[in-house]
Amino acid sequence: MEDKTLRNIQYIEEIVKKYDFLNIFKKPLEKIKENPDVNKLNELLRLICSIFEEKLIELKSNLQKENEKLQALTEEFSVEEYEKIKKEKENLQKELEKQTQEYETKYQDLLDRFQKLSIAYREIKTEYENYIYRTEKNFEKLKRESKERIISNIIPVIDSFEISLKSIKNTQNIEEVIKGVELIYAQLIEVLKNEGLEIIKSNTGDKFDPSIHEAIETEEIDEEEKDNLISQEYRPAYKLMDKVIRPASVKVFKVKKQSEV
Repeated sequence: MEDKTLRNIQYIEEIVKKYDFLNIFKKPLEKIKENPDVNKLNELLRLICSIFEEKLIELKSNLQKENEKLQALTEEFSVEEYEKIKKEKENLQKELEKQTQEYETKYQDLLDRFQKLSIAYREIKTEYENYIYRTEKNFEKLKRESKERIISNIIPVIDSFEISLKSIKNTQNIEEVIKGVELIYAQLIEVLKNEGLEIIKSNTGDKFDPSIHEAIETEEIDEEEKDNLISQEYRPAYKLMDKVIRPASVKVFKVKKQSEV
């Protein structure tokens, strides 16, 4: 389709250059050449056909007027004068007929191209709409399957919580309760890691990185070498695939500002 679009653009360019009354389409054509678009090309060709049709009607009207003028001359001039003027009128008439025939042929060619391009555009549009429909349908299917997979993996964690909650009611051993919660936490983290989640821990002395850290508090210090280093982490950062979905909340060292003299 790209080759056909290019050929149509070249054809329109030749028509626009040849006929002065189509000069208004030079700028729109340049834009289409920069960014070929079948829809815009189809609309441009439709407008050119419309202007050509108007010009053709105008030529035919002029030809009719010249015929009428020639008929009227028989009553105003002598035979000799009439024959002289008739010859001039006939020459003009031949030129108009020739131009009319040229425009008629070109108009039919333009109309034929426009109709073919319109059919091609409708086919592309239908194919594109079907592609969008299939893509959306596949996306919804993938989204549903993804949710099902995640929930299916989390259900065992919920089972563990239920078992742990029942055990808590029947035990006084805090250490066993803590151990059970830690195991469930580890189980949940494992599920999330399998889905692409990464927990980014920040340690004291790490350099502050605005792409993964959020400074919610600062701590003034005198040592310049510690400036902009992390003093304390309040909560870690979470990264899914290549995107940070929650930055780490941290306290940052800041060198004390010198008092103005």
